[in-house]
Amino acid sequence: MAPRHHLPDIDQEEVLALLEEDQLVAAKEKVHLGRRAFSRSLEVVLWALRVYVVLMLVLIVVRVVQTVSGGH
Repeated sequence: MAPRHHLPDIDQEEVLALLEEDQLVAAKEKVHLGRRAFSRSLEVVLWALRVYVVLMLVLIVVRVVQTVSGGH
């Protein structure tokens, strides 16, 4: 097996800057990460945060409507 030659001084951003536009598009299309698999507990936490955000938005809208209409 032949040794691989690496250029430690050149990072990925520099390489991408040297590519032509069509080469850059092709290189970016090759990398598709997709969705990451989360643990069950992390999924529960994320859903709880989503619910919290929606509830806070509802509370803010209700408070704004009450303030604008003069109700207390």
